[in-house]
Amino acid sequence: MASKDLERLFALLPTFEHQKGIRLFDDVAKDPATAGPILQELLAVVSNHDDPQLHTPHGVLTIHAGRELLRLTRPPGGLGLLRFLIFYNFSLPKRPLTASQVEAAARAIPPASQEDQALAYRKFVFERMGPKAAPLLARIALDHGIETAAHLAIRTSLDDLGRLGHNLALAVGYADVASILGLPRGLVPLANLGYVQSVGLQGVPPTEISTLAPSDRGNADADALASLLEEWEFDRVQPILQSFAFEGRADEAYRPLLIAASAEPGFLGHTLTEVHTARLASRFLTPSENAWLSWKLYRTLTTRFGYPEFLRLGKPENQDRPSMLAALESSLRYKSPPAEETVRHALEADVPLEDILAAVVDFYGQWTVGEKEHTISYLNAVLQTAKFLGKEEALLPLAIGLSKLPF
Repeated sequence: MASKDLERLFALLPTFEHQKGIRLFDDVAKDPATAGPILQELLAVVSNHDDPQLHTPHGVLTIHAGRELLRLTRPPGGLGLLRFLIFYNFSLPKRPLTASQVEAAARAIPPASQEDQALAYRKFVFERMGPKAAPLLARIALDHGIETAAHLAIRTSLDDLGRLGHNLALAVGYADVASILGLPRGLVPLANLGYVQSVGLQGVPPTEISTLAPSDRGNADADALASLLEEWEFDRVQPILQSFAFEGRADEAYRPLLIAASAEPGFLGHTLTEVHTARLASRFLTPSENAWLSWKLYRTLTTRFGYPEFLRLGKPENQDRPSMLAALESSLRYKSPPAEETVRHALEADVPLEDILAAVVDFYGQWTVGEKEHTISYLNAVLQTAKFLGKEEALLPLAIGLSKLPF
């Protein structure tokens, strides 16, 4: 019966029948084992989000961020967030694309070299030819793999990162969803990304990114990078960023920028979200592209670097873990005591960081907010950044982020 109910729920997801869908979700979600399949199906369905009135469709970005958040907890934790994502899905208009339709259109394209395919894709995007860009990106995935298609799309977004980094965010979001779904289902988000980029990047000329040769640029020294940034010695920063990129550690190069963006997250958290997105993008990009992107973001996103000393952890004042998690819940519910205090006490008393992050995700369903999309995206950037920075520096993104959320 549970299997049949799950199939019925999946059949409703592409529709607007939210009342039936929510009732069915509430029934099937009683079994925690259904959370994973439901989330996977949501990714596939929402990758068809299509709203001609929106220049920046947030459907995939929101579901993708929601998935990242839910991976920080485990069922039945996160049920409130998953329930919202289901409800949110029913509000989204969608294309009726299926994987078989996209594959048929892709295979109808004559064979060509990978280089010619990439040039053609960039041309179609420039000329706003979505109906041609969409199947071509899918054809590249069929010929060379999803990672190759994802790289091309993300590299294309580097021509213009977009207002508040939206072009980069869309490319990374759709590409990562395609990677998660795999072939053939991943063809649908790739095709839709072709449509999205042909709108957001129409008329944008290609940006030249020089191919750097591996050479002795010095060490990928994290401490030196942080120190040079604080001293504003940018003439010595770029070689270190290049070293990180060529050593396969491009994501680590973003650490000082994540700290800076955590302190000044920008409008609706877009600055921190953009840096988090760039870190995710690093696995798809070449060393030269990663060096270019990190250098650009370090020069343009913020002007102050360094971890605030007053947010350094001290000695524990209390070892009562249950009372600390209860205090954290009070911070989330009432903003009193402030998150800076309750999170600090929990971290100083060695409450595992993963338990704190899970507690925040689990509480999400009790937030009543209007700006759900940006709340989810910024919350995800906050929690993922805290996880990346680790216990000793997690307080900064958590204290600032939780003081601002929900929007």
